[in-house]
Parts: sequence; C-alpha cells; structure tokens
Amino acid sequence: MFKFIRYIFILFLISNCSFYSFKGSIPAHIKNVVIPPIVNKTSEYTVATILNEKFLDLMLLENILDIVSYENADSKLDITVKSVTDKPNVFTADNSSGFEVVNEWKVMIQVDMIWIDLINDEEIINKSITEWSTYNLEADIGSDLIDNDLDGLIDSEDSDEYGTPKEGAMRIAIDKISKRIINEITSTW
Repeated sequence: MFKFIRYIFILFLISNCSFYSFKGSIPAHIKNVVIPPIVNKTSEYTVATILNEKFLDLMLLENILDIVSYENADSKLDITVKSVTDKPNVFTADNSSGFEVVNEWKVMIQVDMIWIDLINDEEIINKSITEWSTYNLEADIGSDLIDNDLDGLIDSEDSDEYGTPKEGAMRIAIDKISKRIINEITSTW
C-alpha cells in the first residue's frame, strides 16, 4: 500500500511539473518578429517616435526575438498609442485667492499591443497597457523633489529624471510601457 501511495505521489508530482514547464511556452515555430512603426492616435506627436526608439532599443538589448522584415517574419507586433492624458494630481490651498493650486500633474499613456503569429494567423497577445509619471510645472523634473515614477529615488538619485517637466514625465511613462511590453512578450514563454 505504501509503495502505491508513493507511486501515485511521484506520478502526481511529475505530471504537475511537466504541466508548468510547458504552460505558456512560445510556439516553437516563432523565432523572430516584425515591428511596424508605432501608430499614434493622439495629438502628442512625439510620443510614438520616443516609444518606437525606446522599445526597439530595449528589444535589441534584451535579445528577446530577432527583429526582421515582414517577408521573413514569423510574428508581428503592432503597437498603437491610444491616449495621452494630463491631469492634476496634487493640490494645495492658496490662502490669498481661496482657490486650490495644482502642485503636481500626472501624465498617463495608454497603448494597445497585438502580437500576431503570422504562420498560424492567430493572436498571441492582445492587451492594453497604461503607465504614468508625475511632474511639477514649476521645476525641472530633475530638481522638483518628486519621485516621478515611484521607484524610491528622487531627482539626482534617479537616472531617468531629467529634462523639461512634461517631456521628462512622458519619457518615464514610455520607459515603463516599453518594459511592460517586453514583460508581456516574455511572460508567454
């Protein structure tokens, strides 16, 4: 009886391990990807250009999949910038006027990503991603005393906090989006 229980336990363990080792793996026939230019459906004309450069640099650095032309591609990754919103985030009361003053703004960028298996003509991933960063209009993002991306680092401690307030905040949000897209791709493996 003991050997039977042990046999069942080992069989259960092996079947569970094999399930997890093959679950979510990338199809074996996908070795590369074509990445068309990012589509921008917003009035922020620079956001797609910055995202395209940042994302391609990260793809090459991480060496996830080979980037090839459409004729040679096993898969395609379409990225569309859907929205860029800029909203007040932190207010304080202005005692002299009786109104609230905006001390901190929050820029949010939303993109849609669709990763398509071109060989089997099916979607691997279809997802919307939103990331954000904060900034203060009164000070350069590198000296505004705000943790613009909530990474625990402020101003000169943080290598990605530089530039004009909104431009710097958009760049930080774009960096976060690029990393999330890479994570989405690799999490299918």
